[in-house]
Formats: sequence, C-alpha cells, structure tokens
Amino acid sequence: MNGAVVLLIVNAVVAGLFALSYFLIARISRGQRPVIAFGVSYLLGMVTPISEIAIRLTDYPAPFMLASYMALLGGFLAMAAALSIFHRKLPPWTAIAALAVLGLNTRIAIWGGTRDDLIYELAFQLPLALGILLCSHTAFRTGKGQLNHSLAGLFLLSGLNFFIKPFVAAALGSGQTARDYAGSAYALYSQASTAILLTAAGLTVLLIVIQTTIQEYVRTAETDHLSGLLNRRGFDRQAQALLASAPIGKRQLCAVMIDLDHFKRINDCFGHDMGDRVIQAFADILRSTAPKSAHLARTGGEEFVILLNRVSAPAAGLIVEAMRAHTREHGQADLPTFSFSAGIAQYQAGDSLADLMRRADQACYRAKTLGRDRIETDDGIGADSTASTVVPFKAVNA
Repeated sequence: MNGAVVLLIVNAVVAGLFALSYFLIARISRGQRPVIAFGVSYLLGMVTPISEIAIRLTDYPAPFMLASYMALLGGFLAMAAALSIFHRKLPPWTAIAALAVLGLNTRIAIWGGTRDDLIYELAFQLPLALGILLCSHTAFRTGKGQLNHSLAGLFLLSGLNFFIKPFVAAALGSGQTARDYAGSAYALYSQASTAILLTAAGLTVLLIVIQTTIQEYVRTAETDHLSGLLNRRGFDRQAQALLASAPIGKRQLCAVMIDLDHFKRINDCFGHDMGDRVIQAFADILRSTAPKSAHLARTGGEEFVILLNRVSAPAAGLIVEAMRAHTREHGQADLPTFSFSAGIAQYQAGDSLADLMRRADQACYRAKTLGRDRIETDDGIGADSTASTVVPFKAVNA
C-alpha cells in the first residue's frame, strides 16, 4: 500500500468524521439544524477518496471515475449552499447549477483524453477550482468576523491550489490510466495538499458552528421568553461589560428603572393572558422608542430596566417621556390602557452597577409614591412635572 492510498483512506475517514460531527451537532442542538447541510457536503466529499480506491479494485472503473469527480464538485457546491443556509441567506443556486452542468459536461468532453497533458489537466481542474472559489466568495459574503474571513481565505488558497495542480500533474505525471493515478507521485501531492487545506477549512467551519451554537445557548439563557428582552442575567452581563469598556473619565450612562402601574389589577380584572399581552406590547414600545444602543431588560413580573449609553440625564428624561406617551396611547383597541412609573439615575464617578441601579430604583419608588404615571430622577427633580394618573384597567374598547 503506497502513500497516496493511505492518504485516500485517511481523507475518507476525516470527511466521515466531519459529517458525523455536524449531524451530532444538529441532533443535540435543535437551533442548529442548518448544519446538516455541512454534513451532506462532507458525505459527498467522502465519496471521492472511496471511489479512487474502488477504481484500483475493479475491472469497470468508469462509474467510479465519474462518481469521484462529481462527488468532489458536488461537495464544494453543497458547501457553498450550506454556508448560505447556515447564515440564513439565499444560496447562490444559479451559480451552483451552472457549475454542476459545467463540471459534468467538461468531464464527459475530456473523457478518454490524454492524461498529463496540460490542456486536459486544466479542463479537469477548472470546474473544481471554480466550485471551491464559490465557497470562498460565499463565506466572505454571508459571514462576519475573523473566523469567517479566515475560512474565505482558506477556500481561496484551496482554489488556487486546484489551478496549480495541472502544472504539477504535467510535470510529475498522474498515471497513464485512472487506475494508475494512486501510484503516481502527483497523487501524493494532490491528496496531501488538498487534505491539508480542506481539513483546515473544515476545522474552521466546525469552530464557526460551535461558536454560533454557544452564542445561541447564551442568547437563550439570557433572554426573557415572554417579552423577548434581556432577562436579569443577560442585562447584568452586558451592563457590566459596558461599564468596564467605557473610559472612566468619559462614562455617560443612565439607568432607567420602570414599573408598570397597578399591573396586578390588570391580571385580576382581565386575566393573566391579558397581562402577558400587555407585557409583550410594552416590550414592543421599548424596542421602538429606545436608541439602538440601549440595553433593554425585563427583570421581574412588571419590572423593566434600561441602560442608556452616551446619554445625559435630561436626554434620558426625553426618551423615557416619549416611551410614557406611547404607552398611554398605545393604540391597541384590544388592550386596556396602562401606564408606568420610572426612575432615572445618571452614572457618577466611582459608581458600581449596583450603585447606579439602586439610585434608579429609589427614583422609581419615589415616582410611585408621588402618584404613579410619572418619571423621577435620582436628584429628586421630577422629569415630568405634568404627569397625571391614568386608570390602567379601564374596559377594553369594543
């Protein structure tokens, strides 16, 4: 058994292990079902080395020759589709179909051609090179971050390697027949170079999948399922990170504590299902009126908190007043009227997150004791001097 055959066996095993890894991830994490497409890609890639081994063992190599070529091309095209699906983008189906047709027609056109001839080898490798360059383009176009850009670079190097292969084949010889290929010096180069580059790309894809899976678990663990906002755990982590990243002398942060007024009465009068709908409607109001940089969280039954970055206390008062106006006039006829009380605290030098939140909570408590449906700041000056109490549980409009 020569070195090229050993590499063919190793490549088949590695491709199988990658496919198994993706199928297991998809089974364990329901949110990662798209990774099945990666598994399909590596299953197709696994067919190529198996077919190359079979060519040496059969008297009828033609079917295995075609399977080897089309499976490799199919694996590249499946990878391009898988990358798009994984990143929730539309796969480049037109390019995929065009390359599949080009590859099949090219392979048939050069069938029986002279091996080791540069023109033959260039025609043989061209569709494969274009297929993996499509993977590079897709990785760069659909993914963000260093890992995705590294993946695009690895696929680009792999594509360039397929353009180099014809010259190596013409120089070293790829065997007089397909059966002789595995015993040639070119086969050793081809299998080794391809294995190194595609294994590196495969490991990068696996890292991207694992990273995304972990991020999904963290996002799920830190999200309130009813409102879709951060929960207390998620808010604390993100707020601490923001506080730590802001320069000490330039921290301009405001915390807002919000408590829906008489929320228990809404549940008692209309039922908990209506209470849940009020929570969801209020969360939508917060998302639509808060700056994009704001951290929004539901920390209790009717308790919400907002952390505003690079916002002064007066500006925060205007933002929260806009939220209060939208809340009082939410415009949803099937929901009762409701309001909230809020407290605003601005970051002071030396504040910890707990200090900031405690002062915002104290201001919120003062807003409730002063009649509700109002906004108070931690300096004791009401942000809304014209607040009026709204009955939060009037009958729903017909």
